[in-house]
Amino acid sequence: MTEPEIKTKLRDWILEHAKDRPAELLDDTPILEHGILSSLEVVELILFVEHLLGDEVDTDDLDADSIRDVNAIYETFFTVDA
Repeated sequence: MTEPEIKTKLRDWILEHAKDRPAELLDDTPILEHGILSSLEVVELILFVEHLLGDEVDTDDLDADSIRDVNAIYETFFTVDA
């Protein structure tokens, strides 16, 4: 899957599960800071990331910056250095 495809899937998932759906969700829109997802939905987002990866995520290394926005999620989980 390409970077644009992954980011589209992440944005679509976030918009579908947002408690207060924003008018627009950019790749750099802070999803926690803007209250777009609750803590429970963040857990579900990690499960969705695992589904896309086809592998488990090591949650011991996660922090708020890892899931700050779509760009951070992509860089944290889907790049070679992740």
